[in-house]
Order: sequence, then structure tokens, then C-alpha cells
Amino acid sequence: MNRALFFSFSRFRALVMKEFIQMRRDRLTFGMMIGIPLLQLILFGYAINSDPRHLPMTVLSADNSRYSRAIISPMQSPSYFNLRTFAVSRKETDRLLRLGKTQFVITIPENFGPELERGN
Repeated sequence: MNRALFFSFSRFRALVMKEFIQMRRDRLTFGMMIGIPLLQLILFGYAINSDPRHLPMTVLSADNSRYSRAIISPMQSPSYFNLRTFAVSRKETDRLLRLGKTQFVITIPENFGPELERGN
């Protein structure tokens, strides 16, 4: 067997020691190795917020039952959703999406309440 194919801990240790000596000599490189990740951590931790707020939405409801109203009512909270319009047709929702006036559409089908009560 050829010993050159195996991992050598003594060579790895020597390489790590060489890198630490080099970092101690070059303060700028050491500062960048510590400073850049810290800067990224601060930026990604505080500046980038992935919590959705005020998403413009449209509702297309063909059923005016208490169940559909129970679904729509909590979505009118001002923090996460911004209910822009109640659409009357699928064509209108497509137009609003195309124009960018809404980001998503909640569609409640016809006979939603009776179907829900039947367990369908």
C-alpha cells in the first residue's frame, strides 16, 4: 500500500500551524476573516426581515355563507394582509394580478358553506 494516499495528521497539523502563524503576521487578513462574517451576521440578522407585512390581496367569493365570512374576517387585520378589493369575476382577479395591484387571490367557491356542512 502506498502511504501517500492516506491522510496524514502530522501534515495537517503543520498546515494549520502555518496558517495561524501567517494570520498573526498579517493583521489585515485576520481582521477581514473576523470582521466580514460579523458584518454579514449583523446585516442579515437585523436589516433583512422575512416577516410578511401588508400583503395586498383580493377575495373572489362566490359564496356569502358564514363560513366564508369567517375565513375572510381575520384576514382583514392590518398587520399581515391588506385587503384591496372584493372581485366579482375570475377575469378581474387575473387583471389585478397582471397589473401588480394584488399579490394573491383567495377564491371561495360557490356552495362552499353547504359543502362544508356536508363534510365535502
